[in-house]
Amino acid sequence: MRADRPSFEDVYRDYLGRIYAYVRAQVGSSADAEDITAQVFMNAYQAYDRFEPRMSTPAAWLFRIARNATLDHFRAHGRRERLRRTIEQQPVHAEDPAGMAEDRMQYRALLAHVAHLSERQRDAISLRHSGLSFEEVGTLMSCSEDAAKMLYHRALKALRDAVAGEARMSDAQHE
Repeated sequence: MRADRPSFEDVYRDYLGRIYAYVRAQVGSSADAEDITAQVFMNAYQAYDRFEPRMSTPAAWLFRIARNATLDHFRAHGRRERLRRTIEQQPVHAEDPAGMAEDRMQYRALLAHVAHLSERQRDAISLRHSGLSFEEVGTLMSCSEDAAKMLYHRALKALRDAVAGEARMSDAQHE
């Protein structure tokens, strides 16, 4: 170990919680987050002798590894898996089982409509609803803030139109 770099044990102890929280927010599943976090630190441990503190902070280095591991996970499991997990992890309200069932059906229907949007529209909605600003969404999607707003609002309009069309069809069937 070189004197200008902390021990790997210190890095692990200092960043484990932050890396896990980041990965967990990305994947939505505790089990997957634990697996990916373990992989992040295994990769970091194997590459630690090449880590240069003067080139990057431990945080930046680890978060880049975590981001890459998360992207690898999504590539391996695909978008359908992400959508399935989102459906399964919908909040549950135990006080009203009938209301819960109705909410879940509506939620699944909405996600089915989201799945028919273009990939860029889905990404704009996903990033925006993850709490990012339009400026951040634009940066991540390699477009301007205004283009990100337009993508997001067009996606919402497409969803509203799809839901309204479905409601009209349902009303026509019940007449």
